[in-house]
Amino acid sequence: MNSPETVSLAVARYLGFGVASHPDEKVERLVTEFGNQLALELEIIVKNILEELNSLNVDWATHSLVEAGAWAKEEMHRRHPDLSEEALRSLEWAFTWWWH
Repeated sequence: MNSPETVSLAVARYLGFGVASHPDEKVERLVTEFGNQLALELEIIVKNILEELNSLNVDWATHSLVEAGAWAKEEMHRRHPDLSEEALRSLEWAFTWWWH
C-alpha cells in the first residue's frame, strides 16, 4: 500500500502541477520520481482519482468555472481526506482546465 504522501505527490507530478502550463498527464514524470515499478502502480491509482474527478456532477446553473473548481477540490477532499493540499490544488487545476 502506498502512503498518502506518495499518492499525493504522484497526483501532482502526473498532472505536471507546478511545471507545465496546463494539465499534461505524463507517466514519465512518475517514472522519474518513483522508478518504473512504483510508477506503474501509482499511475493506476492516479488515473482512478482522475476518473472520479471527471465524474463529478457540477451544477453549472449555480457555479462559475472558478466556483466549480473550488467545489470539485472540496468534494475530492471529502472523498480523499489524506490527499495533500498540493494534490487537491492540482486536481482543481485539472478540473477547471477540462471544463474551460
